[in-house]
Amino acid sequence: MARKNKNESPPAQGGIRKRIWLLAAGFLLVEIAVLPGAASPFRTPKSVLALIVILIVVGMSVVGQLRRGRLDLRWSPVATLLVALPLLQAVSVFWSGSTGLALEAALESAIWVAAALWIATTSPSERLRLIDGAAIGAAFSGIVLMAQAAGQAVLSLGPTGPSDRLGLTGLTGNPADLAMAAVLLLPLVLAAPGSSNRPRFRWALAVLLSGAAIISQTLTAFLALALVWGTWLVLQRSRRLWIGAVVTTVILIAAGLATGLDTRIKHQVKRIEQGDWYSLLSARSDGWTAAREMVRTHPFTGTGASNFTHAYYPSRISWLDRSDSIGKRAELATHFRFAHCDPLQMVAELGVPGLLWILAFAVIAFVHRPRGDPLPLLFGAAFIPFLLLHFPTHLAVGLVPVILAAGHVLSGGREVVLKPGPWIRKAAVAGILLVVAVGCYWQFHRLMLNLWRGGLTHALTTAQALDDDRRTQHAAAVEAQILPRIPALSQARPWLWRMVGQARVARGDDMGAETAFRNAMALWPHEEAEFGLGLALADQDRRLESQGRVLDSRNRRGEAIVHLARVCRTNPALLELIADEALRKSVAEIIGVDKGSGRRRSR
Repeated sequence: MARKNKNESPPAQGGIRKRIWLLAAGFLLVEIAVLPGAASPFRTPKSVLALIVILIVVGMSVVGQLRRGRLDLRWSPVATLLVALPLLQAVSVFWSGSTGLALEAALESAIWVAAALWIATTSPSERLRLIDGAAIGAAFSGIVLMAQAAGQAVLSLGPTGPSDRLGLTGLTGNPADLAMAAVLLLPLVLAAPGSSNRPRFRWALAVLLSGAAIISQTLTAFLALALVWGTWLVLQRSRRLWIGAVVTTVILIAAGLATGLDTRIKHQVKRIEQGDWYSLLSARSDGWTAAREMVRTHPFTGTGASNFTHAYYPSRISWLDRSDSIGKRAELATHFRFAHCDPLQMVAELGVPGLLWILAFAVIAFVHRPRGDPLPLLFGAAFIPFLLLHFPTHLAVGLVPVILAAGHVLSGGREVVLKPGPWIRKAAVAGILLVVAVGCYWQFHRLMLNLWRGGLTHALTTAQALDDDRRTQHAAAVEAQILPRIPALSQARPWLWRMVGQARVARGDDMGAETAFRNAMALWPHEEAEFGLGLALADQDRRLESQGRVLDSRNRRGEAIVHLARVCRTNPALLELIADEALRKSVAEIIGVDKGSGRRRSR
């Protein structure tokens, strides 16, 4: 093992500075990037941007080192475990319900892990620059959120935008995403290496991040914020800081109360008094119960990396069957992509190996934490509440502070210098350049697909307000765009078939809609597909009845009721979307929703 050469050449130092600035700018943009026309205006663009910037910066840095004949690393048991995670996810491809989702998860995890390992080789001042970039972005997003809370129409996403408790978004995402990003970045701002530089600037950042978390009115953020500031004040042991923190807290809480925080608190207190823990936890138990069912049915292997979303609907139905109950959702949104508890989701997806990985990482990270360094303790205080109640390891705005903290911890590992031979270096350089090019193309294609999906969704939504002829034309145009591309877009086929089904419903092709929704269900059992299938069968029932084909009509109606009852059982709010009153009453009677007890009617 060779020691690292401290006397790097000026060109190498200049190259590192440029890459640090590029990555810092990328992290800043991750916090504020919005594409209003996309199907996911916030999350997909941010993830794509982060992965592309990391691929370019880390890839070019490794290529530059290899061309100089060496590769510098910082290694420790924590690094070994981080590298093991994408390998575990890759192995799960062999039994995943959706191999594409598992493979994508493994590749994305590998990119994030590579970023953490590279950040570990940078200097404290360089890591601080990366922290500042991300924190400035989150603080700016928080300012936008505060302006919206004050009644300023700063950001409007139109019909494809998310719907949340106050119509607030900031630029980071919905209030929970912004709160998570702000609170996870706060420990890095308070305790990062070199944070004694420009103390007023860091205090301003800390106050803005804390204010964004409070204005978001996210209860998980309140808990995490209290833990972070409480831990930091205990570690500081300064009366002056205690007084300053108390004054700042009072000001921030007053700002929160002025923007509706008291109303939300009263609402949540009322839910506690009524024993409505389901609503208090924002329906998280839907995701938790589905994950528990996955663990029960696949305890050793799990459902496969990133396959929680693929297995969610069947698992939720299975849990409702076993508990003899119905869902309690009071909103039309039904599907859970994430479990809102990352450890539980990992065990559901990776089984026993995932559980062992979590336990090993927790123990080793605690044992090998830097002694006397406040950052691991502060970051743990911020991270754990979100880890258990949100999904920080699945969102770019959460993963950016995670890899910054991981890079800081990994920087204390032993120094390793690899000096491969000339031919190995050439092959490695060619391989890395290929990976960077393919990876950037993959992410760009993913973004374009998301924008296309957003445009199709908008076209179908606006078509509903048109007259019959124009609606038929618009729906036919959407279908014509999709059908030729389905064979080439294998990973997107489930939602493409769902969209084809919706287009066919809009233009009155009930039999074609049935075929499309059945294709979607075969590829991915999903609430939207089964609900659409039920409505398509109900349309056939009305058509056949008008033609005097009574027996065929009854068969279609019976099957429609079965499918609609199944999906409405997970979310009774979907009953509102059944226009036929008689059909709606039949479905409601089957699921027993009229009792309002959350229990199925005894038979």
